[in-house]
Amino acid sequence: MLNVLLFLIAFLVGADELMLGPILAPIGNDLGVAPERVTLFITTYSVALACVAPFLGAYSDRHGRMAVLIPASLLFGLASVATGVVGTFEAGLVTRVVTGLASAGMLPIAFALAADASDGEAMKRIAWVQSGLTLGMIASPALGAFLTESLSWRAGFLVLGVCAWMVAAALGYLSVSEKALPVHTVVAPEAREASPSKIWAIPGAAGALLAMCFGLGGGIGLFNLIGQHLRDTQGVSMWSVGSLYAALGCVSVIGNLLMPRLSVRLESGRQVMRVALVVCVLVSVWFYLFPANSLLVLIPPLLLWSLAGGVGSPALQSYIAELSPAHRGILMSLAMTMMHLGVAMWSGVAGFAYSTGPVGMAMLAIVLFGVAITVLKPVKSNPI
Repeated sequence: MLNVLLFLIAFLVGADELMLGPILAPIGNDLGVAPERVTLFITTYSVALACVAPFLGAYSDRHGRMAVLIPASLLFGLASVATGVVGTFEAGLVTRVVTGLASAGMLPIAFALAADASDGEAMKRIAWVQSGLTLGMIASPALGAFLTESLSWRAGFLVLGVCAWMVAAALGYLSVSEKALPVHTVVAPEAREASPSKIWAIPGAAGALLAMCFGLGGGIGLFNLIGQHLRDTQGVSMWSVGSLYAALGCVSVIGNLLMPRLSVRLESGRQVMRVALVVCVLVSVWFYLFPANSLLVLIPPLLLWSLAGGVGSPALQSYIAELSPAHRGILMSLAMTMMHLGVAMWSGVAGFAYSTGPVGMAMLAIVLFGVAITVLKPVKSNPI
């Protein structure tokens, strides 16, 4: 049951992050602002999550995962329902900030709780969390559009809120039974001395966290422009691009679930991520730099890119979780912070690079993935 709940937590956060995409116009029309201003709902959410996540992760190391996860899920439900009933744009910004704060106590803590399992189960649970996040991101644009067409843009937020409350109730039920939770739900006393600045000194942590920013965050920035590139070079319709993204997302979920099996064949999640990054840099450079006469020629490499990303992302999360069991919560939270900062920063840079032409995109891919590969160099194991 815990696996299912961790999956649902990640699904809710993933769905919340991308549901806004197709419904910006209805929200703007209802609240009396231009649709482009509604993108501030995304910005305020991401900034709040990135700023608060490390502190909530440290708190979970000291006082237990459930001490953060259950209140955060309740708050997420409250903030989502509040977003669904706001009457002004300004009030919506406030509720989105609160949603970001709640998400900071959900997704990274879910990853940490998954990693707290015994060695044989940790990677499988991390893969479950990652697949829930990926599936939420895939399904939410279509779900948000459907609910908006059928009812109102507010319905999607109301549904997310009620689901979050149900998950919180189920977590509360599980928390009364120690047998249902991993042994390390409350971590070692030395975690009380941790601080976000000291965590970077853990061997391997700096490289892994930078890889989250450059490799994962940068990769998302590059991947988001696939649709625009296909429309500009192949004349692909909006519907076809949306369908392609859905298919690529499903391939990423398959990659998430394949990660545990692939990891046992290599040294660690670090090595799996490095291999995935090599695949990503080769495919992305080829995709943006070399023109193709047919969309069918481009689909196989795009599927490979999605599969590599789907395998590499949870592998890197697994590696980060292993760096220091006593500080796992803050490590996973810093990883989420670095990823969100990377998405925000490199998406803007990717937009500028795209305007310069294919060479600019290829160079950016080489730099971002190249830096991530370099910083993920082997380190001597010295967990604290």
